[in-house]
Amino acid sequence: MAASKIGGWVASALISNLVDKVCSYLGDQYEYQKEDTKNKMRILKESLLRIQEVIHKAERLQGKDTNIGNQLRGIKDAAYQAEDVLDLFDYRVLEAHVEVMDKVTTQAEVMGKVTANSISSSIASSSSSCSSSSSSITTLSTTSSTISSDSTVKRSVSALKRFLFSDEDLTKLASVVTTFNEIDNRMKTLLELLKLENRTPEQPIQWRRTTSMLGNTKLFGRVSEGKRLQNLLMQTKEKSSQPYDVIAIVGIAGVGKTALVQKEYSYFYDKQEHFDFMVWLHVSDKFDVERLTKEMVQSGNLSISADLNSISSLDQLQRILKDKLKGIRILVVLDDVWNEMSSQWETLCKPLQSTSKGSKVIVTTRSQNVANMNGATVTIHLDGLKKEDYWGHFSQCAFHDANPSNFPKLEYIGRQLVKKLAGSPLAAKTVGNLLKMKPDEDHWRTVSERKLWQIEQKEDDIIPALRLSYEHLPDHLKQCITYFSLFPKNYQLPGDVLIHMWRAHGFVNKETPDEAAYRYIDDLLQISFIRKAANLEDHYVVHDLLHDFAESVSNGEHFRIEHDFHVSIPTNVRHLYVNASNISIVYASFEKNIEMKENLRSLIICKTGRIRTSNFNIALEETLKELRNLRVLVLRHPESVLPNNVQHMVHLRYLDIKETNQFTHLPTSLFGLYHLQALSLQSLFENKLKIGLVDGISRHKIDWQAHIPQGIPSQQCKEKKRNSIITENLMHPSIDMCTVTFYWPTGSQQKTSSAMNMRPEKVHAELFYIWKGNNKLPTANMKSGTL
Repeated sequence: MAASKIGGWVASALISNLVDKVCSYLGDQYEYQKEDTKNKMRILKESLLRIQEVIHKAERLQGKDTNIGNQLRGIKDAAYQAEDVLDLFDYRVLEAHVEVMDKVTTQAEVMGKVTANSISSSIASSSSSCSSSSSSITTLSTTSSTISSDSTVKRSVSALKRFLFSDEDLTKLASVVTTFNEIDNRMKTLLELLKLENRTPEQPIQWRRTTSMLGNTKLFGRVSEGKRLQNLLMQTKEKSSQPYDVIAIVGIAGVGKTALVQKEYSYFYDKQEHFDFMVWLHVSDKFDVERLTKEMVQSGNLSISADLNSISSLDQLQRILKDKLKGIRILVVLDDVWNEMSSQWETLCKPLQSTSKGSKVIVTTRSQNVANMNGATVTIHLDGLKKEDYWGHFSQCAFHDANPSNFPKLEYIGRQLVKKLAGSPLAAKTVGNLLKMKPDEDHWRTVSERKLWQIEQKEDDIIPALRLSYEHLPDHLKQCITYFSLFPKNYQLPGDVLIHMWRAHGFVNKETPDEAAYRYIDDLLQISFIRKAANLEDHYVVHDLLHDFAESVSNGEHFRIEHDFHVSIPTNVRHLYVNASNISIVYASFEKNIEMKENLRSLIICKTGRIRTSNFNIALEETLKELRNLRVLVLRHPESVLPNNVQHMVHLRYLDIKETNQFTHLPTSLFGLYHLQALSLQSLFENKLKIGLVDGISRHKIDWQAHIPQGIPSQQCKEKKRNSIITENLMHPSIDMCTVTFYWPTGSQQKTSSAMNMRPEKVHAELFYIWKGNNKLPTANMKSGTL
């Protein structure tokens, strides 16, 4: 399977996000738009809804038809372009609101001190006046008197009406509408392709069907897991509330769940002693209760007098099964279970209530959620095979009956290659079968130099098996897991950073609280796509094989430059991870291809290798100069300096500069980035970093994060989070004002503070948000503070 055939995935997620965004813009936010603009938005919405009906099904079939994959990639590119245009419109709204507030505040300050409530009321009134033909008179409360500000509001209305966009903005919108009209017209062709693919009823995939029979190949490893499973099958819990126990075997595709259970099932089947009735059922992704019940009834262990073909009632089948199982000890294996509907599981298990104590049900699944839903009393998690066991299995696949030591050069290549396969038996089989076709050194080296997803594969190989897991994910999680491919393998990502990045790209709704957003991480943990880092709290690592698969889905959109100075950046790149020493490659590529600059949405620069600080910062400034569509910018080079001029990055949502230590102030242009949601920085207390007066972070919430200098125990933090001090959000009951404060431990730690040349008192900077009436579009003013 070529990677290009699956590069159109996540198109449906992008279209869904776009539909939501257009619907939002057609609602209360843009009620004072020109009719022509609103009409274009309505046409766009209608086109997107029609496309959305077709696209989800097309994604599942793109692997079978290259033309479908190509069309999906074109739709995805258009969706990105449309999102940029709509986000620019949103920026214009925020910009206009800031201008209104500035004028209202300035006018009021001439007369006296303004309270938060008075500004909020003024902005709310100004917004209301924009949706009507006449302007109203807004009254500002001051400490001394009430001030009539009719002229101020008129100017405010005028400012907001300039949100009736420029010709350039409207031209971009018109282009997007035209593009999606053309795509909508092409949907007829795509529908015909889908009909051709679906002429025959969908049949079960035969290669996935399993039985209890062991093959001729030797099984390696799993000794401790096998003994544990065997002991569990022998146990009888007399005090249990139900007669049978559920044992779940959980792991990613191809890790060996089925092989482990086959081995132990065969052991008890051959003994013919412990269980009175044994049956192996392959479930797959369609949990058909009637089929599974009928297969249990038809099992050779049971003698049934009735003609099952004449029985069409599930109730009759289950009553027959219940009578036959009454008072006997059974072992039922349900292999490859995907179903998470507890009602179906409960229905299937009703006849099993008549069995005797000590009965067992084994479930193999890729999802911990399935194990939990099935009421598993014990769960056995399978990881990759251990080193020597895995080499034995790989050798059997690649060398067959030959002794690897007779081929020292091939053995060396093979031992290097297995390091990439994460102990996966199916991955070893996929690669080994390809190697044994040609026991030639050049062939083996060619295979070893490829990434796993670049190797041509059959439907029963590892990448298609992983693809099946991916297809079962909801759209939002497909985007989230693909984003991991931007980072190197085994890269440990903090949970809060992941959520900030996902939110910046719209994978997580900007209004979703962090607690709810963490469910995305939990869901990926449950299906073994990611795991918790061993020694770091709230850090996560994607499984090696899933990293390979995510790269195949990305198809060049997520790209890394780590060590290769001669690498060519794909022209369709949208997310880029680069070592600081390779920044010149990025700059040169952007100069050659303007489209790359326009498309880039993530840029992550990490410190690796040597580079002169001055050269790096010059290249950095030039590289950032025209990246107008960035959503995520991370500078992890300690000598890097954020350029003063960043106001063109109007789409920026997440900025991480916490590992840079050369700045002594934040550029004032940064605070004109009204889409900014999260800023992570390191406060250099010895430099007394000044955060100056700013006008413009217009967000509901911005997450400011300061990291603790070395030597300060993390337990001194205001909020219990390892190695960081997180901002505290204080919401006034009337939601008129939100205060965000940097906290630092006070007086009790004088010794530590002195060592850092710090004053022992609390150091803080405060950020005030003013909420603007019903639209809830805040404008920020930061109170000057010293860190």
